[in-house]
Amino acid sequence: MSKFIQNVWRRAWWTGDPDKDCSAGLAVFGTLEILSGIFCFALAMLLLIVVSTSGLHGMKPIHYQISMGFLLYLTGWFIVMGLGSIKARRWARALLMVGAWGSIFFGTLALALVLYILPEVYGLFSDSNLVSPRVALNILNFSVAGLIFLLVVLPLASVVFYGLNGVKATCERRNPAPCWTDRCPLPLLAMSFISALGSLSIVIGATTHYVVLFFGYVVSGIPGALVVAAISMASGYVGWGAYTRRMHAWWGAYALVLLTSSSMMLTFAELDMIDLYMQMGYTLEQVGALEELRPINSTLLTFLSGVWGIMACAFLVWVRDCFSPEKDEVEVKSHQQVKAEAEAALPEEPPRARMRLD
Repeated sequence: MSKFIQNVWRRAWWTGDPDKDCSAGLAVFGTLEILSGIFCFALAMLLLIVVSTSGLHGMKPIHYQISMGFLLYLTGWFIVMGLGSIKARRWARALLMVGAWGSIFFGTLALALVLYILPEVYGLFSDSNLVSPRVALNILNFSVAGLIFLLVVLPLASVVFYGLNGVKATCERRNPAPCWTDRCPLPLLAMSFISALGSLSIVIGATTHYVVLFFGYVVSGIPGALVVAAISMASGYVGWGAYTRRMHAWWGAYALVLLTSSSMMLTFAELDMIDLYMQMGYTLEQVGALEELRPINSTLLTFLSGVWGIMACAFLVWVRDCFSPEKDEVEVKSHQQVKAEAEAALPEEPPRARMRLD
């Protein structure tokens, strides 16, 4: 039975034939990536229209600008990765797998949160009298369907497709020269990419007056800025260490996850959300609008902090074997080199005896 399943899997996904050309599949997935970029741009324009007609509803202007910037960043990301996939670039395949795993990791939490607060958002749309309840429901259904496609369906399909041996070999044949993404395993490349994004917290923290949850206390201002700066530098160091396969970077990442997750859980458990909003610089009107989102409370945030910490620790345990001693060098080989070495290692067949007719 197991052999039958393996044969079906090989025939369906070409895993048993690395010499098969998968350029058509790369073009299809590249087109999907470009369409996803167009969809993110459409979401950005939809957010612009909603804010222009109904206001920010408790959202600070800087947070609205960050949301717009993030959607435009995703637009550029998907379009560039799609073009790279169509051209079968090795870096595009690696970054698409990294982005897909990151989307599955963070997108699952984000999608669960969106579905949790969806009834409240629908109530706000209906009470605003800007659109009819039916139109509001259609808008939310369209947004949720788009998020499910972007955060779950497309990432899972990308992980399966770009992980195939045939796809990897096709990219290596069309681009023989090794690139920078080949110098470390994909799990460590994902860890490096996520940690590099974590180093941007020094910029994002400025939008909330550097409010930091520190083991039951709320720190802001200059002390908070110093804590955020330390976290940003630690995240940057972990990202560099993951890319260069330094084992002490793994220990640093594990300690950073435990400290931040436990600190947020302890603080959220006894936190007054109104006081937190006020320290972040929200006005009384904005705090009143945020209070309408009743599902966003300290209990939910405590739970999410714990789930995030567990998932991050599980990921670190999984990638631990990818690290090597500091002086180890990784030799990057193409598919042609591996195939040639395998053929050279095969024993030579002895010459066949020939029959003499004389």
